[in-house]
Amino acid sequence: MFKKLFFILLLFIFIAALIFIDARFIEPNLLITKNETLYLPNWDKDFDNLKIAVISDLHIGTKTVNLNKVKNISKKVNRKNPDLILFLGDFDSKTIQDAKYLNKELSEVFKLFKAKYGTFAVLGNHDYHTPGEENIKTFLQNADIKVLENKTSKVLINNKTLTVAGFKDLWYFPDINPEKIIGMINSPTIVMMHNPDTFPDIQNTVSLSLSGHTHGGEFVFPLFGSPIVPSKYGQRYRKGHIIENGKHLYVSGGVTTLSGYRFLNPPEISILTLRTQNDKTKILNTKPKRGFGEKHWKTCIKLFIYVKNFFQ
Repeated sequence: MFKKLFFILLLFIFIAALIFIDARFIEPNLLITKNETLYLPNWDKDFDNLKIAVISDLHIGTKTVNLNKVKNISKKVNRKNPDLILFLGDFDSKTIQDAKYLNKELSEVFKLFKAKYGTFAVLGNHDYHTPGEENIKTFLQNADIKVLENKTSKVLINNKTLTVAGFKDLWYFPDINPEKIIGMINSPTIVMMHNPDTFPDIQNTVSLSLSGHTHGGEFVFPLFGSPIVPSKYGQRYRKGHIIENGKHLYVSGGVTTLSGYRFLNPPEISILTLRTQNDKTKILNTKPKRGFGEKHWKTCIKLFIYVKNFFQ
């Protein structure tokens, strides 16, 4: 009995060590490119196969993201020949200042990103450290990246209009009124926001909402999800393509980590191909993300008892 328990303990330590090595030293330094096709409502067939690059939560100046990494990201993105490039905030004014990056060198790096119909950005909660907010706006605008703060912009594609809207960060500006900002929708519309918690207030006539902020939960356990997600909705908007009552949201898992760990959730950029939905591709609701709760801890206990009995 003692030998069996000792073996279980050694196995547990070995697995825990592998998880730690991966989460601390391997995954945070990875960067994957996710290629996905989204079938959208309120879309225009003339915009079918529009390709957008989605980049969020760079946190420039942290341990895993320096300017060389941003240059490499620009190469990855440009090879995909995107029609639009959309940055979803958290360039991170504090870590940029700590790293002593100059606006000029930041602008030069961000000028490397090339998109047929333009590049847009919104700011995140880590961008509003005074005076960093204005510095971020400056280097983005100097790189010909349009910053949308509770504004819309019209993009002409095939002689038709695509509307791109961008919101200020919800944590700093909690009284965002999407309907007032976007106005009457008479063209396909993409909404950019850093925090996904605004999504329930988005009009049903918006084609697609995009957000970051959650980092995908950073540390994700199989079957159980992430222990912590920075959202009042918990796991609901953790990561990926989410559809609720016919409305579409895509949450980027982000490029870096603030906890220092990533597990089963590598840093990512997303290349999204957008198409018109039809009866075969129409989905009203996606399955909710799994998350930690009482039933999951009970499952862990049952699993432990099962393993223990197995070796007895």
